[in-house]
Amino acid sequence: MNRKIIYSMLIVLGALLIFWVVLRNVDSPTSTPKSLSALDIEFDAEKAAKIDVYKRDYPDSGLHFARIDTEWVVTNAYNVPATRDNIDKLFTDLNNVGGQIRGESAELYEDFEITDELALQIEIFDEGGSKLLHAFVGKGGSGRECFMRLAGSPTVYLADENFISRFAAWNAPPEKRLPAERWIELALCDIPREQVKSFEIKRGKTEFEFALLEEPSEDTLTPPVEIWSQISPEKGLKLEESKIKRLHTNLASIRASNVTDPENRDKFGLEKPDYTIRVADTEGNSSYIKFSNSVNEKDDRYAVVEGKDAVYVVTKNIFNRIFEDQFEKPDK
Repeated sequence: MNRKIIYSMLIVLGALLIFWVVLRNVDSPTSTPKSLSALDIEFDAEKAAKIDVYKRDYPDSGLHFARIDTEWVVTNAYNVPATRDNIDKLFTDLNNVGGQIRGESAELYEDFEITDELALQIEIFDEGGSKLLHAFVGKGGSGRECFMRLAGSPTVYLADENFISRFAAWNAPPEKRLPAERWIELALCDIPREQVKSFEIKRGKTEFEFALLEEPSEDTLTPPVEIWSQISPEKGLKLEESKIKRLHTNLASIRASNVTDPENRDKFGLEKPDYTIRVADTEGNSSYIKFSNSVNEKDDRYAVVEGKDAVYVVTKNIFNRIFEDQFEKPDK
């Protein structure tokens, strides 16, 4: 074999080796590129004014949203505000979802759990009631996939987003109500943790006040340090700073577990509550929260936030983290 042929073979082999290395170092896509996807959904999310997610024979067990001005609310959860990030992500994922064809016959719908009766239906409307999107969602896998079809078309796709998981509808009987909690804004304190400078906690007849104060350093070259201190009461139980810090953290992250009927707003002791919280920052902003007496055998409480219409449900564990745990006297 002459040298020319050998050199040519070595050049080709080197080129193939370089090509293989390049392919190994290119990140493979995590989902189907839109340009290569057979599933193509496109609608103007800015025009969306209403969302219905439901099973055909059980519309009351679904989730229903409406846009009021710029705010989204959950209409079948007492019109409480929806978490805007979740609504925006739903629109983004629906517009970007991709997938390949898995069937084009209605005879296969039952296998995919995507018949009119079995499917989870997602409908989006504009302000005039015109339908922007009507999608049927079938069974989902363990990962980020589910079967989908669009109204007016027999084609079934394997989508690269799992909208069954999104609405917690996996293995659920059709009559079971879709949980609204993950779509509701359940944070009770509007002031970010790092901006909280003082807070008050009322427990029965005793009101505790705590504040973040500056204390000079022993070394004059070192700037003052901030410490949490109990301002009142001056007599009786005094909390050490570590417990005040835990209260500060718990207050800033306090969340309800759900909402309840607004008719409960002035019941169970909420009209003259024994338990209240007021959290404030240095700019004059504050958050005032009232808690009811126990409302059931689980010792749940209702809570209302000044300036909000919703009545929230707070579990015994969350309530105790604020009003009990840090106030317990140590065993002697």
